[in-house]
Amino acid sequence: MQRILSPLAFLVLVLPLTGCSVIGLAIGAGEDNRASREFSQLTTLDELSTGSSLTLVTTHGDTLKGELVGLKEIREYDKIYHEKVSGTPLGDVVPAPQAQVTVVTHEKATLIGARQKRFRAKVLGFDPGVVRLMPVTSRYSPVLPLSALDSLVNDGGHSIDSATLIAMIRESRVPFISEVGIVNPQDTLWLPADEISLILHESSSNGAITGFLVGAAIDVAVYFLVIRNFKLGFSGQGTF
Repeated sequence: MQRILSPLAFLVLVLPLTGCSVIGLAIGAGEDNRASREFSQLTTLDELSTGSSLTLVTTHGDTLKGELVGLKEIREYDKIYHEKVSGTPLGDVVPAPQAQVTVVTHEKATLIGARQKRFRAKVLGFDPGVVRLMPVTSRYSPVLPLSALDSLVNDGGHSIDSATLIAMIRESRVPFISEVGIVNPQDTLWLPADEISLILHESSSNGAITGFLVGAAIDVAVYFLVIRNFKLGFSGQGTF
């Protein structure tokens, strides 16, 4: 009887060890195939990581692909800013580069309501979704999401709220400070953020490996569980 049970037990033990890992591999590979065709739009440049694969769609309709080199401040940003903003109604309320302002922000709402914070900082410039600052004290971040901003108040008492600022940026009435650099087999290209209409970030393609490892972990757990139950079931029984 023991000779008959051994092959059956072997099959019971081996089949789970190959099941989940194979299924995980297949599911992960399917996710990779979808990921190779799907891209996610980024809301801010600061979500980008060096070396990531990007597709940039320009305001002229061109498409550029490559790996991210990094971000840098555009040349003569002060000049570009003053040409675009100074002398317009925005010039009185939107802080110029290097102007010191009072930054009014809000924290996450609690049971007693949202709490405001105020701190002094120099405005360096604007980028999609953020205002870049040089805070007077190091306790504050140099990159402030516009979603956390209430208003910027200059020393003349003029202020601009975040909703108005976001609308002005969306209408391209406030220039961006950064250039995005990507490298491809031919060259390294630096493109002003003002000239980018869409940034597409290719999704990760490690689904097959992840799926296989997760499946294998489940297989191992099932394997030891079956062995344990098998030993408990036949311990104390005699041989035939």
